Amino acid sequence: MQKDLICQTYRDLENSINLLEYSLSKYIPFDPTVVYNFEDLEYYDSLSFRFEKAVEAIFYFFKTLELYLYGEKSDTYRKMLQKMEKLNLIKDMETYMEIKLLRNKVVHAYLPEKLEEIYSSIKQFGDIILEDFAKIKKFIKEETSCL
Repeated sequence: MQKDLICQTYRDLENSINLLEYSLSKYIPFDPTVVYNFEDLEYYDSLSFRFEKAVEAIFYFFKTLELYLYGEKSDTYRKMLQKMEKLNLIKDMETYMEIKLLRNKVVHAYLPEKLEEIYSSIKQFGDIILEDFAKIKKFIKEETSCL
């Protein structure tokens, strides 16, 4: 039962990561001096949405993995991320705390004057997530029979 859950959660994460990777491959820095048309803005909306979903998927995966490995969930994100860092699945805990904050900023605020900074941060943190996903994939392959 738990193994099925970790495998499904991994597949969901992989799908989210693949969509994020595709959007990041087309990344063009946002220029606040340009008046974008709706079609151009659609790319940035898609990038934001895919980043949000990838962050949600990775945190849900970490919670599920923690339960699978340790039989319990941490009471804070910080503690959970420390475990993921010890497993060498993430670059570092502080980066993922920043990723979580950026995800919350993207979801809960629309700040036109901050878009250049937000999209630049999405690109930077998105690349980190992609790098760390390779470690996650290796871990899942070695520790489960999901792959």
